[in-house]
Amino acid sequence: MGRKPKNSFIAGTIAFKKGTEHKVYDVKLPSSVMVTYKIPISTKLDGSPIYGESTMFVYKPISEKKMIKKEIEKQGMKVIKIEPQIVKLTDLCPQCGKRGIPKIERKDTTDNRTRTWKNKEKKPRATRPDEFWLTYDHKTFPKKCRIVQAGNYPHPGFKKNERKNIDMRKYYFPWVTKILKNQS
Repeated sequence: MGRKPKNSFIAGTIAFKKGTEHKVYDVKLPSSVMVTYKIPISTKLDGSPIYGESTMFVYKPISEKKMIKKEIEKQGMKVIKIEPQIVKLTDLCPQCGKRGIPKIERKDTTDNRTRTWKNKEKKPRATRPDEFWLTYDHKTFPKKCRIVQAGNYPHPGFKKNERKNIDMRKYYFPWVTKILKNQS
């Protein structure tokens, strides 16, 4: 028994031939949230409002939950719940083609280089914003594949990596079935 992954996966699997089952994982994007809200549509005869329920995506991190709720309530809507946006990915790694567990991991962006300045004054180190990367953890070599950077570009999703030339839209759950069918 190994350790459980932090992100949950769906118990159901995809299989086109016997022995070709693939797990589907729910991966939470840190840069956007899904807001479920109620909005008054009309009123009943007694004057009480009739509400309709809908969802929308807000391109802000989950840490700004209170600010998101205030902005939506200013528009006359009632917020039911705010949760991170979820992308469904299979266990097929787009880089090496092996099985792995997809995760969003924070990259260490601290600047740890030691510099010698001519004027010997201490200059502040540049602070860079946090970077989140989609990675696949494997149990065999290569141990981890860093695929693409996740963030708002200008909408939440994955930044295209020109060096690796991987289009992540093909690996989202409903569309990945075409690739899996061709491989089986």
